[in-house]
Amino acid sequence: MLVLLAATAACQEEPNFDERYDAAQETIRATAQGIDSDLARSAAAAPADRETPAAQDSPAAPSN
Repeated sequence: MLVLLAATAACQEEPNFDERYDAAQETIRATAQGIDSDLARSAAAAPADRETPAAQDSPAAPSN
């Protein structure tokens, strides 16, 4: 009986390519959604006057 149970457990198939791909795609999708929501929260919390820094308004001086 124990041998039959062990043989059945050993025959369990590993996930095929499509199953692994679907799992990886879902993980990537969830990570991307988390990053997008973090960026949206950061953008909403940032002050509106950060769009154009004053240093970029003046022409650059030669570096040499």
